[in-house]
Amino acid sequence: MLVSLKGMVTHHGGGFVIVENGGIGYKVILPEDGAYALRGEVQLFTHEVVREDTRVLFGFLSLSALELFWKLLGVSGVGPKSAQKIVFAGEVERVKERMMAADVSFLTSVPGIGKKTAQKIILELKGVLAQEPEGWEVDEDALEALVALGYARRLAAQALAGLEGETTEERVRGALKLLAR
Repeated sequence: MLVSLKGMVTHHGGGFVIVENGGIGYKVILPEDGAYALRGEVQLFTHEVVREDTRVLFGFLSLSALELFWKLLGVSGVGPKSAQKIVFAGEVERVKERMMAADVSFLTSVPGIGKKTAQKIILELKGVLAQEPEGWEVDEDALEALVALGYARRLAAQALAGLEGETTEERVRGALKLLAR
């Protein structure tokens, strides 16, 4: 699965951008306001949907936005288009806060999300979001390195939390020492 894409934005369309990388143009679905804000070289985090007759890349500006999207996809009745709209309804942390506060009106303000779907999202994700570690300043590069080595994201984030080190390499080494125990 294609999870990250770095390249130059070569075209803006209605609800998508084309990002060129290595001579190949990738169409990435984004809400229109998000798509038009992207200029020059970008890094997008993506979710690829493969169906019988098509492949679609949904784009996000941060890894935390992509992770929230994945959680939303786990709710029955929420598809990728609706999940992406919810993620882009505000800052990722604010969206999570509104869901944890059981704010049905916030979710129903998102086009295509009705009251029953909003209630289902809150019911299924409120506890999951409450269990997420808060306030950890984690080196994203170090976190991705640990995940690439096969460690669970949550375990890797816990190992990196509070570690001191001037470089990503030093933080990865420190986390590996903790994880080896």
